[in-house]
Amino acid sequence: MAFASAGCFLHSGVKPVAPTQQQMEAYSEQQTALRNEASHPTETPEEHCDQLTAATPGVEEIRINGSAIESRRWTLVSDGSSPRWAFVRTNAGPSDGWAPKPGLDKLNFQPPIETFLAGGSSEFIAYAPIDSQTVDDGQKSAAAREVFGAPQGQFNWRGRAYSYTVTQQLPCFSRMQ
Repeated sequence: MAFASAGCFLHSGVKPVAPTQQQMEAYSEQQTALRNEASHPTETPEEHCDQLTAATPGVEEIRINGSAIESRRWTLVSDGSSPRWAFVRTNAGPSDGWAPKPGLDKLNFQPPIETFLAGGSSEFIAYAPIDSQTVDDGQKSAAAREVFGAPQGQFNWRGRAYSYTVTQQLPCFSRMQ
C-alpha cells in the first residue's frame, strides 16, 4: 500500500526541492557528530595502528578555498622509532602540498563530498577499493574500516569503485613537523 502511494506521489508532478546551504551545513554538522561518536573511540587499539602501518589506505586532506576544492595527500613515513603522518609534496606543487582538484565532480561522490566541507575547515578522507582485486586492496579496505570507521559513501576513480570515510583527525600517529 505504501509503495502504491509513493508511486502516485512520484507521478504527481511534484519536483524535489534542492537543499539550502543552511540545510547542507546542518547535515554536515550532524554527520560529523555521528562520525565522532560512532567511528572514533577515544583510544585506537594498538593492533589497528599496526594494521594501518602495514596497509595504509589512500588519505587526502580536503578543503574549500573560495569556490574551489583543494586537497593534499598524506602518507605514513618512518621517523625513527614510530611512523608519522606527512603530506606529500610534488616537485611542481606548492610547498604546503595543497593543490586544486577541478575534476573532483567527475568522480561521482555519493553523498557529495561538499556536504562534509560546509563548515569551512579541512577534513581528512580515507579511501580504499570496494572490490578488492589484490591482497593489498583487501588489507587497505580493512585498515580503512577499522581505523577510520565505517564507510560514509563511495566514488569512482579510473573505473573502480572506492568507499570513503571523512574524519577531522589523522589517527594513531602524530604529524611530522
